[in-house]
Amino acid sequence: MQDRGLAPLLVPGTAHAHDGESDESADLVEQAIALIANEAHEEHVAERIEDALSAPHKEGVDLDLVRRAGEILERPEASLPEVPGLLLRSPHGKLPSAPQAGQPVTGTETGTSVVLDELRPARGIADSGDAARFALSLLAIAVGLWPSVRLRPAAASAT
Repeated sequence: MQDRGLAPLLVPGTAHAHDGESDESADLVEQAIALIANEAHEEHVAERIEDALSAPHKEGVDLDLVRRAGEILERPEASLPEVPGLLLRSPHGKLPSAPQAGQPVTGTETGTSVVLDELRPARGIADSGDAARFALSLLAIAVGLWPSVRLRPAAASAT
């Protein structure tokens, strides 16, 4: 008894996965901005910019700004902080993932299209305000420990 109905399930096939590559310049510009925000290598950012320039659907993007951002990345003394500003202005201030006004946010949408710079707080005592807070915290610890030592009951003697 030969059952050929299961044969396609047993034969390994080629996986066809969509690698997230868009054919719209606005999406590719947004991906380049995300790569910069996540500290990707400049080669990856430059690749997304080149993809945006050669994408078939270029509607809603100022390609001159994208091209200038790509030129900045190609320079040996590249100033990466300039690039996100140019890329953010290129889709006329409206990223494709920006939420629609009056529409509720659903699923994995964040509800914002704001790309913030990385937050790197200062470590240790950076200024006089930090020193004052540190001194006050030590004083609070001392004030809290003093009654516990001062008002501790005497140890009972074993006779």
